[in-house]
Amino acid sequence: MRLTSKFTAIILLLVSFNNYASAQTNKRIATLAPHLTEWAYSLGLGENIVAVSAYSDFPEQAKKHPVVSDVNGINLEKLIELEPDLVLLWQNSHVLGQVEKLEALGIEVFISTPKTLESLATEMLRLGELTNTQNKAKQVTDAYLSDLADLRARFKDIPRKKAFFQIWHSPLITANGDSWIQNLMDVCQFDNPFAEHEVPYPTVNKEQVLMHNPDIIIISEKSDNSVQLTTWDPLPMITAVKNKKVFNINPDHLHRFTRRVLIGVEELCKLSQ
Repeated sequence: MRLTSKFTAIILLLVSFNNYASAQTNKRIATLAPHLTEWAYSLGLGENIVAVSAYSDFPEQAKKHPVVSDVNGINLEKLIELEPDLVLLWQNSHVLGQVEKLEALGIEVFISTPKTLESLATEMLRLGELTNTQNKAKQVTDAYLSDLADLRARFKDIPRKKAFFQIWHSPLITANGDSWIQNLMDVCQFDNPFAEHEVPYPTVNKEQVLMHNPDIIIISEKSDNSVQLTTWDPLPMITAVKNKKVFNINPDHLHRFTRRVLIGVEELCKLSQ
């Protein structure tokens, strides 16, 4: 009788756990940053997504979801109508001021804070725990970290070169040594002429770039890149311009905290060869 009772208790416990796990996996999710939309899809949670942010355009299926946030913040009324259980936000996002409102409504909030290439994997594992997709998250992050280690090994001994990274053209914006961009440049052994600037993403001018005389100029912005590549032509005294070493890389492969950053890093590093 006791064995039967214990057996019944174990069965009930397993059923309870399975119900809990299912509830975690079946959460209705709003992904309010493009990289978080990609994360959700990579964890097999695409069908759980009920809302996304502007520019959530990868994978292709992500475009089908209603957009509830952009540079102006969250459309709370529209978001609430979609009844999410979980909202994913980016730490540096303009929508963070609305976190308390979401939590007051009983909506769970996950805040993504990746600072380095390796921490991207840590963040995704944390999301995997929250959504009961631990196995998938481990599989995805193991592959990502392995590929990242391969990239570091491939390019660790290449000659160092000075590279200016252009994030935007008007005003001219670059990145300092504490930025996400610096993580990518470090893999490629690039010296950043503005690494010591006190502002993470400082505004500079072309005269300052000329003074530093970079070997390479990298442009990574959503604009008419064919035009941007020629804006440096009037400054042939810059080594990068003189040697035709002004390049463009898809910003989605560099600025988004996703596995696709490895595509951008590899392309970036090959510029030095």
